[in-house]
Amino acid sequence: MKVLMLGWELPPFNSGGLGVACFYLAKELNRLVDLTFSLPTKLPINQMPFKLIFADSFFKSLIKSYSSNISILSFINNETFDLVLTYGERLLQSYQEVPDIVHGHDWLTAPATIFLKNYFNVPSFIHVHSTEIERTGNNPNPIIFKIENDYFRQSDYLLPVSDLTKDVLIKIYHLPPEKIIVLPNGFHWEESLTNLPPYLLNLKKEGWQIVLFVGRITLQKGPDYLLRAIPLVLKFLPKTKFVFVGHGDMLPQLVKMSYELGISSNVIFTSFLRDNNLASIYRSADLLVVPSVADPFGLVPLEGLNHNIPVILSKTTGVGYYLNHSLKFDFWDTYELVNKIVSLLKYQKLHQTYLNNSRAEAKLKFDWSKTANHLYSIYQRCLQ
Repeated sequence: MKVLMLGWELPPFNSGGLGVACFYLAKELNRLVDLTFSLPTKLPINQMPFKLIFADSFFKSLIKSYSSNISILSFINNETFDLVLTYGERLLQSYQEVPDIVHGHDWLTAPATIFLKNYFNVPSFIHVHSTEIERTGNNPNPIIFKIENDYFRQSDYLLPVSDLTKDVLIKIYHLPPEKIIVLPNGFHWEESLTNLPPYLLNLKKEGWQIVLFVGRITLQKGPDYLLRAIPLVLKFLPKTKFVFVGHGDMLPQLVKMSYELGISSNVIFTSFLRDNNLASIYRSADLLVVPSVADPFGLVPLEGLNHNIPVILSKTTGVGYYLNHSLKFDFWDTYELVNKIVSLLKYQKLHQTYLNNSRAEAKLKFDWSKTANHLYSIYQRCLQ
């Protein structure tokens, strides 16, 4: 079975979880099919565990969005839309085969996926990692929303990463349920031996506890809801530091809010981190909070569990749909969030028992090889 998979980013040139998910899915799927993975423009990537091609053989300025750690979603301009709309036609310069399936990831590859589906006359799959409705809190960019509406409708099958996103596709995009197949993400479990950052290590030695937020500093991820909970947490546990890892358009607002709330000495903003720097922050934390307003899946909770940190997540974080051993709250319910934070930080037996149970369940349920096997069975069923 030949699969042409269209992506937009891969590590280390990724702005978030989309590139990570594409990498591990492609790596595992490559065991089962003849996979070719494409990117819209040339990037200095030398070795991959699967065939990698580029729609262009020269570098474009899109690389600036990766090298400066700016989210691709904040880098939308005319040049980016041009890359999106011409991706499929440009790819024909590099891809000379005839695939059995064309599989694209998110709206950035959707026009190319449908172009190539029609060109080769083969089934198409669009993998929906998030919708514009979810990313913007129901205040979509009209151009992106139209691209999603038009091309999602033309795809033979849609693969949302959670039931949360499936509901959005049915209720807001009015797409037929029979073409929607939920395919949850997997996860790559590994032990990290990274050293703790010296500053945070000293804090730990002095008896401070650390609560962590990791993600884009945007409305979708809900960092402001965690920030509003901090003054109440400090009334119970004054020796607590809150570390916000990420970059986004809400960062100046959050810095200002922390000053106005009188908590700036208890809050640390690191901006965007990756690889060992991010792993070291994870290892220093006592608790991870994921207060997303609407997150279709969310790899961050699994990253926290991978680093042996208990996780509190909002009810609108998609991965929580599959985890019974998880403490959840409505993202807007500050008091409930405070209650859960204080309980896990204050009672060590609860902290450890909850971590052990949730980590064991997550490791059982989320594995990229299982996700790839599931996807392969979907391919086989849809090709019959």
